[in-house]
Amino acid sequence: MDRVNGPFDGYYVASSANEIGAGSGRYLGFAKVCCARPGSFWLATLCEEPGCCAHLCGGGLFDTAEAAMASAELLARNHIRGRVTAMAEGAADVVASEMRAASIA
Repeated sequence: MDRVNGPFDGYYVASSANEIGAGSGRYLGFAKVCCARPGSFWLATLCEEPGCCAHLCGGGLFDTAEAAMASAELLARNHIRGRVTAMAEGAADVVASEMRAASIA
């Protein structure tokens, strides 16, 4: 089972869930954060832009594939939020530095 969602702040999340141990009924989710919309989780490749993409494992074993995928997707969206926040903070630091430099000159 796999799917692709997004975009979320310009990124796509491709997720998949796999049963761990044949017949166990326990599933582990995986997610990939991508810059471009992939055709599926399996076709999603990590791009070469530094820090853009990520391959994440869900937060534990679940009784359903859906729950495992939802966990992995939540981690991926949190990863995206953290990346967007870090970029915004970095941009704010640059603007503040430029303003300080302009006031000194």
